[in-house]
Amino acid sequence: MIEGVIASLGLANLLALGSVVLIGLPHGAFDGAIAGYLGYTARPQWLLRFLGLYLLLAAAVVMIWMYFPVAALIGFLAISMIHFGLGDASAAKGWFRKVQAVSHGGIVVVAISQGHKQDVDQIFSYLVGGETGVVWTAIDVMSVVVAVALIVYAWQALWDSRWRIGLLELVALLSLFLLVPPLVGFAIYFCCVHSARHLLSVWRSINREMPRKSIYFQATFFTLASWAAGAVALYYCMINMSMESAIMQVVFIGLAALTVPHMLLVDGMFRRHAVRSAQG
Repeated sequence: MIEGVIASLGLANLLALGSVVLIGLPHGAFDGAIAGYLGYTARPQWLLRFLGLYLLLAAAVVMIWMYFPVAALIGFLAISMIHFGLGDASAAKGWFRKVQAVSHGGIVVVAISQGHKQDVDQIFSYLVGGETGVVWTAIDVMSVVVAVALIVYAWQALWDSRWRIGLLELVALLSLFLLVPPLVGFAIYFCCVHSARHLLSVWRSINREMPRKSIYFQATFFTLASWAAGAVALYYCMINMSMESAIMQVVFIGLAALTVPHMLLVDGMFRRHAVRSAQG
């Protein structure tokens, strides 16, 4: 069975997916520590409420994906673009931060998709179980928006040296995404850029106000819980579909399910708290 999956997906793609699960996914495990930092788990009933809402949102994403897979995939690509972009943008506020967010987040989605259409279309077909035309139409629209943002970004960087390092990062990522297979490019970005940057940002904030043992315990708990849930989901998916489809669906639908509550917590509550703390 394993040999067949390797032959179908390729060893590089399997290693990339494994890296996303084993290295990249645990960056979201700090959500428990972030909730504690924000005071949402100070009491047992507050902790239960936080966990309940988190799991409810994740379950809602999975249910929506089951009944509306095309819309769910388009939504996942859109929120991923926003989440990645907000994590990579260096401008503190204002219109240029929005330009940076669209550029940095958009290049991940657009460059990987448009640069490897045939391979990515196969991945999309695993995720929606059929026709992907509407998904590509949405990506074409995103591509136009991202292209405009990149032009503005480059023009701004031409006149202001503060933004040139970010522009160079975009050029480097664009080259990476076009040169390597799509899953490999995504795994490198997700593990080495997005996850690393997120963990560093979170650690700088929560390390000053929370005991390290508490941070490590909560991160370990959430990581093991997500892996266990993924293993159970993979087992049940393999009953009704090929192993290749099961792996793709568990990894990416699982990412989508965790991204929604993670994004609300990090991009909404945590970043706003960090900005208020910096200002006051």
